[in-house]
Amino acid sequence: MTIEYEDAMTLLKNVVRLGDNLPTHVFHNRFAKYFFFDNDICTSDDLISVTKLIISESFGYDLIASVFASSDFQYLGDLHMNEDWGAKIFSLSTEMNSSGDYGGLIILDQKKKWAIFQKTPVDEGVLGLDSNKSLETINTLIYENFVDCEIFKEWLEEKTLHDVEVVKSMGRDYLMSMIQNYNDK
Repeated sequence: MTIEYEDAMTLLKNVVRLGDNLPTHVFHNRFAKYFFFDNDICTSDDLISVTKLIISESFGYDLIASVFASSDFQYLGDLHMNEDWGAKIFSLSTEMNSSGDYGGLIILDQKKKWAIFQKTPVDEGVLGLDSNKSLETINTLIYENFVDCEIFKEWLEEKTLHDVEVVKSMGRDYLMSMIQNYNDK
């Protein structure tokens, strides 16, 4: 069952700290796990399909999410697990772009078990999950598209040239703030 507009807005206000962005904690409550991404959730088929896989592995298929524009928090519609997420998210973002909004998306599970936040397509985004179910069987797919606080900690040790470059490009303070705000351990 799809929730009504007022309920969707209430959901948004109860889950997301409107006006905040990463590295600040963008959700009112803490989730059990956080995964971060730097691709555009509106257009990256790989990111969308792995996100759907993570959510289905964690919670099953009986889910409905509400989708919002992150710039003005306009309710865009619902996303069902049985839909083609790539096509639906692309359609919602195209509709958003047609009205002159080139921001990112906020996608919230109507039962508040998971949430996705990306302020703009060029900003990092976060997927929060309230599940302690092991995702070990899909770790390779997850870590091809996401990072977590443990990876941020590894980067900050700067043991490889790649780590040094990542810390330089993202900023040590930014990464440390992400760990402080989202450490799930």
